[in-house]
Amino acid sequence: MGGEPLQSPPMSTQIIEQLIADRAVRTVFQPIVDGNSRTVIGHEALTRGPPGSPYESPGTLFAHAALLGRNVELERICIESALHAFHGLALGGRLFVNILPQTLLAAPSLAQWLDEQLSVYRIEPHALVIEITEHGLAESENRLAAAVDPLRALGCDIAIDDLGAGSSGLKAWAEIRPDYVKVDRYFATGIEQDPVRAEILRSVVEMGRVTGSRVIVEGIETRQQCLIALEQGADYLQGFYLGRPRRNPSFDPAAMAEIQVKSTAPDGGCAAELSQPIPAIAADTPIAEVAQLLREHPEWSALAVIKSTDAPRPVGIVHRDPLLTLLSRPLHPEIFNRKPIASVMRSYPVLIEARARLDQVSRMVSARTEGLEHDAFIIVRNGRYAGLGRTLDLLRRLSAQQIHIAMHANPLTRLPGNLQIESQLEQLVRRRRNFIACHLDLDDFKPYNDAYGYARGDQVLLHVAQVLTRATRRNVDFVGHIGGDDFVCLLRSEDWALRLTGIFEDLCASLTNFHSAEHRAAAGFPGHDRDGRLRHFPLLGVSIGATEVDSSRATRESVLENLRRIKILAKEAPGSSCLLERQGQITDLVGLASRTNCASERQAVALAGA
Repeated sequence: MGGEPLQSPPMSTQIIEQLIADRAVRTVFQPIVDGNSRTVIGHEALTRGPPGSPYESPGTLFAHAALLGRNVELERICIESALHAFHGLALGGRLFVNILPQTLLAAPSLAQWLDEQLSVYRIEPHALVIEITEHGLAESENRLAAAVDPLRALGCDIAIDDLGAGSSGLKAWAEIRPDYVKVDRYFATGIEQDPVRAEILRSVVEMGRVTGSRVIVEGIETRQQCLIALEQGADYLQGFYLGRPRRNPSFDPAAMAEIQVKSTAPDGGCAAELSQPIPAIAADTPIAEVAQLLREHPEWSALAVIKSTDAPRPVGIVHRDPLLTLLSRPLHPEIFNRKPIASVMRSYPVLIEARARLDQVSRMVSARTEGLEHDAFIIVRNGRYAGLGRTLDLLRRLSAQQIHIAMHANPLTRLPGNLQIESQLEQLVRRRRNFIACHLDLDDFKPYNDAYGYARGDQVLLHVAQVLTRATRRNVDFVGHIGGDDFVCLLRSEDWALRLTGIFEDLCASLTNFHSAEHRAAAGFPGHDRDGRLRHFPLLGVSIGATEVDSSRATRESVLENLRRIKILAKEAPGSSCLLERQGQITDLVGLASRTNCASERQAVALAGA
């Protein structure tokens, strides 16, 4: 650990024993920055051993302590050092401290000890965030979840550190339900060149919205990494670009001052927009009081039940009609009126994080609700009660969204239309994202429509849309339908060349199936050209013109102009073609031709003049 060789056991034992006896550790802090407000919300405490020694690295220090069985004692010394320094510097905000899972399981009195230490340094428990590193999550997730309960009861928040560095992070996430998830620095490193890492980060953010966990991206070292992490929806950022670990940490707001982010996440609304501010009731409230409250407010279909007013975490839900029906039966008021509402509540309500997208809400509600008569669900924010939602309101919002999408989509293929194509192109260029822009259309599609009819032509267009959708990556690539037989693809996948040639080969092989056997045997069909003359047309073909876009120099207009030129060349090439303009070269991706940019310019001008 740390890449440093372990010393011999006798020397290690002596040094570690002396280090622990002298409490010879120091704490440095690194700021954690809110991506929206661009302010510091807290600091992570990082331990350092004696300067200049082999044990200055925390990895080496803890590796040797583990060999001697002194990890628990060393970690307590580190935490106390962090609390002392945090208090002395009056940093404010949240203090993030690291604890190994093994230490957490081996120290059942940790919460009590922490309570005493927090009192000594006059730090509120809610200011402390316990980071459980994923490097050691091979322990039982159930045991870990039980071990953090006393820390939560104390008032501390829980974080999973280095998510993605080990193999048990997702299981621990599901069991522990942390307040924060820190994404391992691996996913920030190289994210500028690797869209896959960006998509993994986006997926983590989406899971965070569902579970109520705030996502912190570690390892931010450049402005571009900062921008991309924010675009993927990260809540908080940490790394050298925003502040190095120091005894007296600092953050310069100028580092993020000019970063303008427009999220690439679908604009689909969130659960908070469905929240109704209906007050929650404590679990020990008598049933008679709850029933009276529901009678006084007939517009309330349900009430959330919380553990107590001091701890507003939902523990159940009570629905209006079943409760009042229960009390309407003979002798039931005498039996139930004085009992606490917890005795009749539904103990496993649907809990929806306020930041969850409406499509996520729909899936979770559909999986848990029993019917529209019990259609209420609880909306929480960071685990605390925020309001009630109704399935009926959710369905109305989803319907409105679908209508809005339909208004801007191609009516036949349901692919995004012109407005969405231009908007996506503008976003990619503005965010300095390199990509491949492609324009695809069918050869001799008009005479095909005349010969076979528009219904058959529509089947061809639907087939093309399906081929494009299958061959591209959702949330990475973009497919749009301009109209007629014209389609646009904006490719950001690393294997874009394979995907593009795959599209070409798939269409070349499959489009012939939309012709009759007679026409396939004749390698074409009779039809009238634009001048009304009868002639022989070849079977349907496809022309694809593509251009590599360097967004550091491109504009939306220049991309469209380059795409227009390369599409003309592709249409003029004999038969089906797939041409790419890249770094001043025009290349036939199926190996038919290669021309210089100069030659292509002359041909394009000649064609335009003709």
